[in-house]
Amino acid sequence: MAAGEAFRQDQIDRLNNARLLAERQTGIGFHVRVGAVSGDPKTAAERLLGEIVGGQSAAAVLVLVSPGQRFVRIATTPAARRRIPDAAASLATLSMTSSFAVGDLVGGLVSGLRQLADVAGPPPESVPVGAA
Repeated sequence: MAAGEAFRQDQIDRLNNARLLAERQTGIGFHVRVGAVSGDPKTAAERLLGEIVGGQSAAAVLVLVSPGQRFVRIATTPAARRRIPDAAASLATLSMTSSFAVGDLVGGLVSGLRQLADVAGPPPESVPVGAA
């Protein structure tokens, strides 16, 4: 997918399904934004995540991608960061950029969401006593 192209409905459905599955698996809110941002990408990702969670202490993750500006940023709230360390987010970013490099934006996002959900695991309250 080239910069500036819109997602087809089947691609939107695939992304939404991956996002919803990640949320069900983890109890963490996952959000994906694709498009240009102004200013520093890290600051933009943190600002957007803050707007999404609205000051709540909920566990949430934002994957921000700007194909035209050639960057990917993953922002996490403190509650999500306890379950998805920065190193794991960096690995997911690397995996996504590998897919993006061959033109597979949707596949990269889906793969990244899966990786992040796998690292986070189930919500702490759903882990059986004695497990882990």
